[in-house]
Amino acid sequence: METYLEKLLSQIRCKKARPFIEEEIRSHIECQIEANQLDGMSYEEAEEHAIADMGDPVSVGISLDRIHKPRMAWNLVFIVGLISMLAVLVHFGILCKINSGLAVPIAPGNYRETFVNFVVAVVAGFGLMGIIYFIDFTVLAKYAKFIAVSILAVEVLRLFDFFGGDVNGLRYSIGIGPLSISATALMMFYVPIYGAILYKYRDGGIGAFISVLVWMILPVIITFEMPNIVVTGMILLSMVIQLTAAVWKGWFRLPIKRTIAIIWGGFAVLPAASLIGMYVFGMLKDYQTERIRAFLAGSGDGFYLTNVLRNICRDSVVIGKSGVDVIESVPDFNGDLIFTYILGSYGILAGVGVIALMVVLVIAVFGTSVRQKNELGMVMGFGCGMILALNIVINILSAVGAIPYAASFLPFLSMGRSNILLCYALVGIMLSIYRYKDVYPKMIHADKITIKKNFTIHI
Repeated sequence: METYLEKLLSQIRCKKARPFIEEEIRSHIECQIEANQLDGMSYEEAEEHAIADMGDPVSVGISLDRIHKPRMAWNLVFIVGLISMLAVLVHFGILCKINSGLAVPIAPGNYRETFVNFVVAVVAGFGLMGIIYFIDFTVLAKYAKFIAVSILAVEVLRLFDFFGGDVNGLRYSIGIGPLSISATALMMFYVPIYGAILYKYRDGGIGAFISVLVWMILPVIITFEMPNIVVTGMILLSMVIQLTAAVWKGWFRLPIKRTIAIIWGGFAVLPAASLIGMYVFGMLKDYQTERIRAFLAGSGDGFYLTNVLRNICRDSVVIGKSGVDVIESVPDFNGDLIFTYILGSYGILAGVGVIALMVVLVIAVFGTSVRQKNELGMVMGFGCGMILALNIVINILSAVGAIPYAASFLPFLSMGRSNILLCYALVGIMLSIYRYKDVYPKMIHADKITIKKNFTIHI
């Protein structure tokens, strides 16, 4: 048997697939040996016939090599490449308008440098996406707890002013020397890592379930203290969906329907009710309360920007520039409100095209997750998809004035180095998940994704 397996496995080029293929083939042979022995054969005869029934090891190995090999999600690469190219063109158009004097931004400055920084971020993002693709998502899973603790530790230190980067008194970035990274982008990257943490607790009972709840609650509390209610809601909803998928798949030795009801009652309904209560009893930040009141009343200083956005959308034409110059009228026209700029500068048809691209992107990401037989990849993919999808929905609704202005970003299109890198990192994880969809089985044993250390004490 060992000689047969050795010849067969030598045909498999993907080394990561060999242990799983060996386990499967060995199991088939051993089952056939047992069946042959029941028919009256000796062990030697049973083994010989079982191996003969498997076929030529070289031919079988070549066939398995065709099946169990790394794949590339070219459709996802094409979509991201198309959106990235569109983003560069849009920002180049802004640069041309400002340089030609056709538009003057509310916050004047050297926009050429801004554009160059955006292009550099896009190039760096592609590099990061490639690195994560080749690293293998199971490596992230192996170090999931370490990565999660590091993110939480940095965020907590940020809350205690260990790093620079306040914006109007809000702790939105982490500064280390000349470098800085968005605190909210870092928290959103926590979500796919949480998927890997969930996997580490699979097959556990109530104790394991309580542990994954703690891993979920901690980043929510930290993000809420920044304060950033929008991102808090996004990461909470994303992790609730991941946890729901894990429970539905039977990862925990708990009643499925009752546990899911508890999850959604405790972490979806209760937070929403609490937010309403905080607004009613005046427990929110002043600017948050003002925005909500202004939106509900349809007037006031807090409603001014929303009203401007609605006017731009109302005046937009099918193709071409509207009657309002977005660059001169809207702050952050190249960041959070880039969709407003596209509507006002290129028309409704261009806006519909952008929405269509974003829908295709989300479908491709979730499609990769759903079709993934490996459950670790599935739940990590759900996390990536939720962060992208929620930012798209919130950003577009905010950009057209359908909801109060909320700090968010349109993936790959909005200015902002950290958010751009986050998007490419999430897609890199998805590409890695797809790459090994025919390599890894449904379940990967715990020792495949965790590190075990043995300590020997000599006395």
